[in-house]
Amino acid sequence: MTEPTGAVTAALAELLTDVPHVMFCVKALDGRYIAVNQAFADRAGRATVADVVGHTAAELFPTELAESYERQDAKVLSTGQPLRNELELILRPDGSMGWYVTSKTVLGPPTAPTGIASVSVDLRAPADAGGANAKVAAAVTFARAHCTEPMPVADLAAAAGLSVTQLERAIKRALGLSAKQLILRLRLEEAILRLRTTDAPVAQIASECGYYDQSAFTRQFRRVVGMGPGAYRSTHNVR
Repeated sequence: MTEPTGAVTAALAELLTDVPHVMFCVKALDGRYIAVNQAFADRAGRATVADVVGHTAAELFPTELAESYERQDAKVLSTGQPLRNELELILRPDGSMGWYVTSKTVLGPPTAPTGIASVSVDLRAPADAGGANAKVAAAVTFARAHCTEPMPVADLAAAAGLSVTQLERAIKRALGLSAKQLILRLRLEEAILRLRTTDAPVAQIASECGYYDQSAFTRQFRRVVGMGPGAYRSTHNVR
């Protein structure tokens, strides 16, 4: 099987070796990790990068997270389009879950890809504790906790200790989203979770997650997920 060239993976790994709050990896087309940095190994619960190379996400991470990473990979490979500034939860070294922004791209020509490169940035890295990323992380945490409620952007800004203008600028820079887009994304994540783990009717889930129009919920869901909520539930419900 064709894999990313050693020169490419070595150069990328060397570039990000000592960046502690940035996870980096290169995967072969079969999902095996070809190169990672130490931050990635730490978050996978492995002592060294050598303990990660050759393994798949399913062998290193909880099932739900591994499946999420595999879906991202499949989408990038099938479309040939990079994944940019995807907000997601990733394990931290202490076992807690943290918000990261992930970007992925195909390596090699679109017609004959050789692998996938991925970079994930920790929004609550200790080095940024007094900076913009910590404030964005505070906004994300607040938005996630209250995403099913009416939430003026001003409330989100107050939780982050920023003005509305400062918040919008910080979120746009860190996530590539507006504050309202962030709220909508988190509402959709909550709806997806409930579709997977409960038997509540779709209309009830839509209403409880802040959607006042089920048809609008279905349109957004289909646009983001690629299928309607009913079809998603029939293939992903774990109860």
